[in-house]
Amino acid sequence: MIRKSSSGHSTFGYTLIEMMTVLVIVGVLSAIAAPGWLSFMNSRRANAARDQVSQVLRQAQAQALRTKQSQTVAFNVTAAPPTITALGVTDPIGNGQLEPNSVTLQAKNGATNISTLEFDTNGNLKNPALDQQGLKITVTVPPNTGAKRCVIVQTLLGAMRSASGTDCN
Repeated sequence: MIRKSSSGHSTFGYTLIEMMTVLVIVGVLSAIAAPGWLSFMNSRRANAARDQVSQVLRQAQAQALRTKQSQTVAFNVTAAPPTITALGVTDPIGNGQLEPNSVTLQAKNGATNISTLEFDTNGNLKNPALDQQGLKITVTVPPNTGAKRCVIVQTLLGAMRSASGTDCN
């Protein structure tokens, strides 16, 4: 024969103390993980934006070679979000998730700010301001302080490479 508890209190479920302990543990773990997650997401956004810029530059260069017509790539880095225009199409850089001034274009020595690039009929950079220095396009998420990724156009011949961190300075 099974006896029932006469006190009327249930022995099933969690007590208030147990629930509070679980909430405190979850809160502490969230506080520890949040900065790492934010850093990871900023790094992913910067990588995606750099890859997009690199792809657009390579497409414009290939189109200039294929059609034997100059191709221009224009950047609007102060727009919200920053945009890139090439081959008659304007797209937000980084899927529209970047803040204004997250993207900078300058000669590799840092002296000349640039807003447009032009590839001539041979796929070479055609910009007298660049001289023989080449060009660096840097994406920083968030602007000025975050994950830094860049596309470096090494020569006027249009050879490109990707870099990150201190290589982008």
